[in-house]
Amino acid sequence: MATESLVVTPKSRFHPDPELSATLPGYYYHDADIYEHEKQEIWFKTWQFAGYISDLQDPGDYITADLLDQKILVSRGKDGTLRAFYNVCMHRGHILAEGKGNKSIFTCPFHAWSYDTTGALKAAGNAENVAGFRLEDFTLSEVRVEQLGHMVFVNLSPEGPALSDICGDIVSEFRATVPRYDDLYNYRRDRYDVKANWKLAFDQMECYHCPVLHPQIMGKDAYLEPSFEITAHEFWSTHLTRGNKKVISGEKGDLPYDFGPDEEINNSAIWWIWPNLIFVAHRGPSNLKTMHIVPDGPERFIMHIDNFLADDPPQEKSLSNINYNRDVLQPQDLGAMAQQQLGLHARGYFQGRLMVDKERTWRSEHGTHHFDRLVWEAINGSNYETA
Repeated sequence: MATESLVVTPKSRFHPDPELSATLPGYYYHDADIYEHEKQEIWFKTWQFAGYISDLQDPGDYITADLLDQKILVSRGKDGTLRAFYNVCMHRGHILAEGKGNKSIFTCPFHAWSYDTTGALKAAGNAENVAGFRLEDFTLSEVRVEQLGHMVFVNLSPEGPALSDICGDIVSEFRATVPRYDDLYNYRRDRYDVKANWKLAFDQMECYHCPVLHPQIMGKDAYLEPSFEITAHEFWSTHLTRGNKKVISGEKGDLPYDFGPDEEINNSAIWWIWPNLIFVAHRGPSNLKTMHIVPDGPERFIMHIDNFLADDPPQEKSLSNINYNRDVLQPQDLGAMAQQQLGLHARGYFQGRLMVDKERTWRSEHGTHHFDRLVWEAINGSNYETA
């Protein structure tokens, strides 16, 4: 005789008010159905980073990008217009282009169907002998594309607001915070393969953890004051931490990497754009880190950090900055995420409580709630009663 299960799934306590809210339910970080919902409702309906405008300066320049299992081609046309397409030949579905470069014609390596930079099919072998065949019926499928500052984004959904309407003001903040923004170049890419759900990278948008995980940068006699000032917008956010003047001047404490009392950037700034981009400008000579997070299934993600510097060749202080981020800060953060991913499977855990105080102090987790609310509403809409 079957017995009734002793496991009861509690009702979610995630709440639209951050001061009353639990965390997202633990299974949101490993459940295959949640992941499939995210693919459809987040990844295929939002603006996604595709590459950098520096690779698309001249007519014929192109880049390719992956958006989960979707292949994308972005090209600068002869008319100077930026266009994006599904990177697939409209004949038999072969990938059309790889990598990046410059082409006026994209020729499929399978049967040599050829397309120009507007996506128009220009030639298909034996087409003149196929009944009713028209070149114009096989134009490449176009997707939305926009430039934002030094970056290029695509959106697979034909609906929704323009990227410039969502977060166009972020570029003004980059320029105000990062001197010589227009001189930045991509000095180095660092890659991390992380055994954790992608959302955990954004759940760390709080500094409650900073003195615990990063005592070298925020703690007793550390170079950052206990601070985390958040300015939130609907689909992006700015976070500022301020320097400890006594430590920076050498009066006490030790510096985690090389910088002086008066630099081009004197505080640390973090921005994120929904759903999967983080930018960081650390104290020191002009710099900006672009952190691109993409899931590799429900319980893994890949993060690329592109380290942009203004000085060429870079100053030793700049190298000290990006190496410290690579060798110390990121392993601390990512190690915690991997351990958290293991814990989220515990049968004795369903939800925790977000620690959000009324004053929104540096220890408050309202920044985490901001991101998690966007996740919740993408999957559930305004229904806060469901688990």
